[in-house]
Amino acid sequence: MSHRWLTFLTIGVLSIIVFIFFGLRLRPIEIPKIESVSEAGSQAQPTITFVNPWKGAEDAKVTMVVFSDFQCDACATLATSLDVALKTYPDDVRLVWKNLPNESLHPLATPAAIAAHCAADQNTFWEFHDELFAKQAYLSESLFTQIASSIGLNVDKFQSCYDKRDTLPIVTKDYEEGLALGLTSTPSLYVGDQLLIGAIDVQELLSVIEEQLSLP
Repeated sequence: MSHRWLTFLTIGVLSIIVFIFFGLRLRPIEIPKIESVSEAGSQAQPTITFVNPWKGAEDAKVTMVVFSDFQCDACATLATSLDVALKTYPDDVRLVWKNLPNESLHPLATPAAIAAHCAADQNTFWEFHDELFAKQAYLSESLFTQIASSIGLNVDKFQSCYDKRDTLPIVTKDYEEGLALGLTSTPSLYVGDQLLIGAIDVQELLSVIEEQLSLP
């Protein structure tokens, strides 16, 4: 009898651990407050320029702008929901990427963002983005080069860009804009003029898009 209760107790404890793990995975990650040239809350909406990678409808009715971190679990989860949204509204929605690396928790977040924008120089940002999230559990600087090779980049050109940190200004500008917008967590997602925080599920995201599409 005691063995049976011990078994039930073990299963119960393991269930609680699994529940906590997945709960933490979906929580947004808070960005530590650091000194910056940008004053928190000094900007109301994100800007979009030619250096910001985007995909989706060129003449989109709704633009989604995601501030994200390649080493953030919740960001990887949200990326899946965003792909579903783009496939659901191929003619109405576009997605714009912005970097908000949390260097205190994710030491490879900024290097990964630099590498992704080096890939963007060869028009393969989103392929590199997908590979980074798919291989998030074992990110490393050597992996960046492996990804570049696997998706057919000119590896020498990519490596030179990465070694010289040529795209760091793009990452820094995004980060400072995130602070100016008052963002404190990743992922942070603008859907039109509505701000959503964390790894929201597909249904919630689609509902918000529907609301934005119905606006005059």
